[in-house]
Amino acid sequence: MNFQKLLQSGLHLVRQKPILSGVIGLAAIVIAVILFESSQPAVEAFSYYEVKRGDFLISIVEGGTLQAVNDEVIRSEVEGVARVIFIVPEGSYVKKGDLLIELDSSSSQDALNLQQINVEKSQFALIQAQQQLDIQRSIVDSEIKAANLRVEFGESDLKKYAEGEALQARRNAQIAITNVLQDLQIADERLQWSEKLFKNGFETKANLDKDRLTFSQTGLRLEQTRKALELLETFDIPKKSRELEAALQESRESLDRAKLQGDRKLAQFKADVESQKKTLELSQAKLDRDKRQLLATKIYAPQDGLVVYGSAEGGGHYSNESMIEEGAVVRNRQELIKLPDVSEMKLRVKIHESHINQVELGQTAFVVLDSMPDQRFRGEVSKVAPLPDSQSRWGNPDLKLYATEILVTDRLPDVKPGVSARAEIIITNLPNALTVPIQAVTTRQGKQVVFLARAPQEPVPVTVGMYNMKFIEITSGLKEGDQVMLSPPFDTKERDLSGAIMTEGEKPPVSTNAIVRPVIRSKNGGRGLLHVDQIQPGPGDGKRKSRPNEPDPSNSERRPDGGSRTNREAMMKEMLKQFDLNSDGQLDETEKTTMREKLGIERGRGKSPSEPDTK
Repeated sequence: MNFQKLLQSGLHLVRQKPILSGVIGLAAIVIAVILFESSQPAVEAFSYYEVKRGDFLISIVEGGTLQAVNDEVIRSEVEGVARVIFIVPEGSYVKKGDLLIELDSSSSQDALNLQQINVEKSQFALIQAQQQLDIQRSIVDSEIKAANLRVEFGESDLKKYAEGEALQARRNAQIAITNVLQDLQIADERLQWSEKLFKNGFETKANLDKDRLTFSQTGLRLEQTRKALELLETFDIPKKSRELEAALQESRESLDRAKLQGDRKLAQFKADVESQKKTLELSQAKLDRDKRQLLATKIYAPQDGLVVYGSAEGGGHYSNESMIEEGAVVRNRQELIKLPDVSEMKLRVKIHESHINQVELGQTAFVVLDSMPDQRFRGEVSKVAPLPDSQSRWGNPDLKLYATEILVTDRLPDVKPGVSARAEIIITNLPNALTVPIQAVTTRQGKQVVFLARAPQEPVPVTVGMYNMKFIEITSGLKEGDQVMLSPPFDTKERDLSGAIMTEGEKPPVSTNAIVRPVIRSKNGGRGLLHVDQIQPGPGDGKRKSRPNEPDPSNSERRPDGGSRTNREAMMKEMLKQFDLNSDGQLDETEKTTMREKLGIERGRGKSPSEPDTK
């Protein structure tokens, strides 16, 4: 109510005396501005940092999750995929031998039954092959024995004929000749007596003729027996011997053929037996594998421990594997359950590539659990990955993080794997070191520099050493007590925002191609025609120089190079702010001289196109 009355009275005063009201309002604004500026803290107190000397702790702080050093990983040993029909709840404690997971065993049972039938068939086929081999072996032995007998008989017949029958036939022929000779001699004597008796008349003519006939016939018989002996020795005996030798040779060749044929038949039947053995072995191995598959559908705890469901490493929402639960389909060798040994824990963190070179095995570290921020535990670096973590590149391809494991050596309270924690890896402690905030050091023309309070426009080269997340060591270039700027001045001339590799003023190679650019030639101070000239880059900064008849680009609203008056005015304000040391809003001769020396401009060359007009 009072406020409304005060407001109404103020409005009435403004209507009655507007000039007086305006003066009072202006004075109130000035007083408010003065009070506001006096209430603000001193800018200089927050713009500079005093260089100090002391102990400098180099450490790296990163967050991660606790893991068990020794994990008993339970994986699915069932080939292909299987469906989970039972699984113990996550987080429960189990003892050795307890049932953890039961997978669907219907397909494994069917495969086992079918394979059992295949094994029995293979066993029967093997028995048949072995019996056929025994029968064939007996047949081959009989054939070889018969062939051996034929060879023996042939040798016996040949020997019998050569040593008996042939000699006997020759002897019989000779005996026949001897008998005929004796008969011929007797017939001759009888014929002589018959002739003598016939002459004396004591013998008849008929008996004489009979004796003569007998003598003639005996002579013919002698000729026959001699011819028979000749034929026997010339033809019969050699022929018979050759026939017997041929029969013996044939028997021997038949024996060789019987042996070869027997070996071939036996080899074929033996190969059949070996094939059936291999088939039986493969079938038996498949049967054993199916039995193991059936047994693998029930997984029992190999040790006491806490049940933690497995998951794809870094899979997240992009993993194509289903969650571990009843009814889920799991693949072969998929991680199902972990039984961690919580007696020994490690912290897995990821170190940025800018700090990974400082991390080594065995370095001391301190671990703080997020659930227990007031207590720390000692540890040491146990593993440093040699390559960046591939999973970190999914979100940011340019991010390079190295997985590092820290073994917690102190005894932890009753914590479970997966707890969030932070680790501070102690790199080293530098005694009596000069340090400045890391943002106070910048790079100018490839050199590390800082800017001091006494000369904010002059960069001071420094040599830096080790650094942590906040401070950096200065080995040379500063002394204790110096005040450095926390925010170095921005210099568009010395800092290349485009990230160029060649520094300004560096001469390009001789093989640099010529640049063809459009050049505006004006006549009579106007905007002339547009011509294209081939301009070779000179030793300067590569900017096009003004020609006598060419208008000043700064006087036009839009310059040929794409610049504008607004950009030029912003640059003039920035340069005025940079070189106006006394903050009077203008540049005196000393400040202009400093600006020309800074920009490399001589008085003889005139005013820089970017120099602000102080008149």
